[in-house]
Amino acid sequence: MKKIQFYTCCILLFISGLHVQGQDSMRNQIRIDQKEVMRENDSIKILMNLYVNKLDMGSQDMISFIPILKSADRTFTRTFPPVIITGNKREKAINRAINFDDFKFEESPYSVTKYNNNQEQVIPLEIKTNYEDWMFDADLDMIEKKNGCNCDLLMEDQFNVISPLFHAPRFRLTYITPQVDSVKRISETHAARLNFEVNKFKLLHDYKNNAQILMEVDKIIREIQNDSNLTVTNFAIVGYASPEGNPESNMKLSENRAYAFVNYLQERYNIPPSSIKIDWKGEDWEGLRKVVAESDITDKNQIIEILGEDNVFQRKRRLEQFNSGQTYRMLLRDYYPPLRRNEYTISYIARNFTIEESRELIKTKPHHLSQNEMFRLANSYPKNSKEFKEVFDIISRVYPNNPVTELNAATYDLENGDNNKAIEKLLKVNSPEAWNNLGIAYSNLRDYKKAEEFFRRAANAGLEDAKYNQTQLTQIYYTSY
Repeated sequence: MKKIQFYTCCILLFISGLHVQGQDSMRNQIRIDQKEVMRENDSIKILMNLYVNKLDMGSQDMISFIPILKSADRTFTRTFPPVIITGNKREKAINRAINFDDFKFEESPYSVTKYNNNQEQVIPLEIKTNYEDWMFDADLDMIEKKNGCNCDLLMEDQFNVISPLFHAPRFRLTYITPQVDSVKRISETHAARLNFEVNKFKLLHDYKNNAQILMEVDKIIREIQNDSNLTVTNFAIVGYASPEGNPESNMKLSENRAYAFVNYLQERYNIPPSSIKIDWKGEDWEGLRKVVAESDITDKNQIIEILGEDNVFQRKRRLEQFNSGQTYRMLLRDYYPPLRRNEYTISYIARNFTIEESRELIKTKPHHLSQNEMFRLANSYPKNSKEFKEVFDIISRVYPNNPVTELNAATYDLENGDNNKAIEKLLKVNSPEAWNNLGIAYSNLRDYKKAEEFFRRAANAGLEDAKYNQTQLTQIYYTSY
């Protein structure tokens, strides 16, 4: 019985984990192979084989290998039951202690194996545990301890078995190179909020601030006409009226005011009539809704509800009567005048520019560059550079609400780790490239179910990047080392 208690003491001493510098590690005398890591929902299974051959151990010695998971930052750990290998006499003593119920491990071993000097032994090991997020980049190490015949802890060592537990996927992001325009047609729209006398359409140069407005028009048109890189193709003028008075009269008024502006442009800039397109819209209710929605008017919601009235005459009557007429007088004074305007769109053809020319134009005249030219310029800089980001910001401003622009801007966000911002943009784009990048964004956020769904949609649409990314995603669930 004393001998059994002696061995029990040795085991407990061993399991308690005293750190000892001593004999050389056994790590070079074993081989760990056929390692597999599998994840299913909230559980992980790790399989491996320990190949044991020609260990340097005596009959009374005992070696234990204790698996331990460690998070990448070493904040979290999880230790698993040890695999114990014993010499012949130690194995018999342990078995006797177990049979007499006089042997208690601090933690039950995974297995106890007697070492056989004459042949290679294979010890299969299966580790099961619940999955937690910190395990994704974790390492699996092995703590090795050896006890001698006098219950001394002769050696303690630790070595890596799997790093990392799951291979980090290397996804392929998809950018779309904008098409090269055979003819680079560009247009820009400006508003000329000219002032006219009530119910009149004669354009008076010195009436109110018309001189300043026409000076701005002159600056814009002259700059385009004098730019040797541009060839003006046409002008489009649209007249608008504010929505007070008679709708039919306002329609005619917006037409006549549009022609008055056209006559001014033809006389001043010698624009041929064939290059001018004229239109008029009458009362600009849509413009009124927009400025009210963007305002801080106290009764904004009630006004917007009235502006949604289908019958124009009833709409006007309700607006005039609302709040005893105070709101209507305020609208008439502050919000109606800017609606009386002409909008003019200048269309022109710009020549193509080199990357070096684009570097200068992006600072002063970015709208003269096509999406393709801006995209090529952005990619002439390192992707993590300030210049790369600046060009993509300009693309988003010059070409807003464009699917290619949205996708490339979102891809840039992904490159910089802003997954939620990227998702917000990509959900607006219905294309295989957007689905592929959504898969990457959701994978980065550890929502692998959504990631797989978007990769599958993109792969089914024939996108090769998505097919590759599907194989990368599987490494999160199964990895063979």
